[in-house]
Amino acid sequence: MTLNPSQQAAVNHQGSHLLIIAGPGTGKTHTLTYRIARLASQLKENERILAITFTNKAALEMKHRLSKLCGKRIEKIFVGTFHSFCFQLLQEHSHFKDFCVALPEEIENLVKDLWPQYANSQRKNLLEKISRWKSIDFDKEPPAEIAVYNNSLRTKNLFDFDDLLLESLSLISCHSSRLQDYRYIFVDEYQDINAVQHRLLLKLVSPQLHLTAIGDPNQAIYGFRGSDVRFFESFREDFPGATTLFLEENYRSAPNLLTASGQVMAKTKFSFVPALTAKIYQEGRLIIYEAPTDKAEAEYVVHKIEKMVGGTSMFSHDSGRAAKHEEAHYTFGDMAVLYRLNTQKNLLKEALERSGIPYEISGDKSLEGELLPQANDKYVERSEKVSLMTLHTSKGLEFSVVFIIGCEENLSPLNLENFKADIEEERRLFYVGMTRAKEQLYLVRAQRRMLFGKTYENSLSPFLTDIEEELQNYERETIKKISKEDKQLQLFKSF
Repeated sequence: MTLNPSQQAAVNHQGSHLLIIAGPGTGKTHTLTYRIARLASQLKENERILAITFTNKAALEMKHRLSKLCGKRIEKIFVGTFHSFCFQLLQEHSHFKDFCVALPEEIENLVKDLWPQYANSQRKNLLEKISRWKSIDFDKEPPAEIAVYNNSLRTKNLFDFDDLLLESLSLISCHSSRLQDYRYIFVDEYQDINAVQHRLLLKLVSPQLHLTAIGDPNQAIYGFRGSDVRFFESFREDFPGATTLFLEENYRSAPNLLTASGQVMAKTKFSFVPALTAKIYQEGRLIIYEAPTDKAEAEYVVHKIEKMVGGTSMFSHDSGRAAKHEEAHYTFGDMAVLYRLNTQKNLLKEALERSGIPYEISGDKSLEGELLPQANDKYVERSEKVSLMTLHTSKGLEFSVVFIIGCEENLSPLNLENFKADIEEERRLFYVGMTRAKEQLYLVRAQRRMLFGKTYENSLSPFLTDIEEELQNYERETIKKISKEDKQLQLFKSF
């Protein structure tokens, strides 16, 4: 594959640390793997490369690409998450050589044994407090329970997940000479690092070892789990002499969709991120639809999906929900429906099932995951089904058609009872959702919605008002709801 001038400059950069700011659809992984491959070809006999990703899925994709580019030199490149790198490091160098990582159920049982008087919610809060100290507040006074908790783990020769990084930090601080074989370090999604990961990099990097970091501060959406986008801002201060380069050409989204998403981000404080330039020269569709209720919102989404695939049932044709002569321009696998909270998917599921539309759900399914977008990278590989997922889960993916539901106050930005999200991060999250769309983007909201047993009367999301009127197309349709009885009756008539 070819490289554009900006990508080529990033691949060929020599002589200093490098920060690459790469917006959505700019070929981030493509550029990073080519840079790794080029520098791998220059390694001496005893030199190696460390490439760090944030998910196992991303690591597997990078390994696959590098194996094609590097051939046998792939053996000199370690590709993995922070945790997998630290796990290997501890096994090789630590006196905890034979340790195991505790499974979640082992942790739960251990805490239950140590504090039997606590309710489940109290034990859960305690584990969150311990995890936060190990990953973010490790320089501060530890919680009183840390010593008892850690001692109990160690008597069983166990580490928890956070121990992998914190113990590795201690090891590197004392034995940094053991890492001299590494010549280059690469960190993908740099905007997502937390305090302990940042400290690890500061300890790993030396004058002889160059760091390349790539990411996009406009896509920093994991502050709730400890990621701190301020480390992106301080890169040149943390690593003196660093160069900053930009990837600005977007190969994913139609120009008007890219312009609209850029307008949503225009009020962000990261003014040093340049606007993207669309390299896909086709007309995109940006539709805003206001449904009276959350049920009507779900029916509208199903109605649109049916029209775009040419109809899925005899009822859809006869009811006018999809025209018989309408050609199928898309398949189900081309489309995704995104939402802020998992509970929003329930009405969607019902409406999709009534129409016989196949779908798959990705992401955390628990209520706890809602309030504490426990984000994960569980995404089933693309199949011919409509994808339903949270905005967090959609990061890194792309679809021809994207629906974002719940584009209203209380959901975008999230502002519910007992939970108020950071407005800056909510804006970035909405931007991530918008930039998943290649050709068509539907921003849908309900004027009235039921959430956790409470009815909300919601205004339009303030993020939508940031989009200039010339780009907004409001659609007004009356959608007929399909009932199971309607489908059965139509099927009977067909015979």
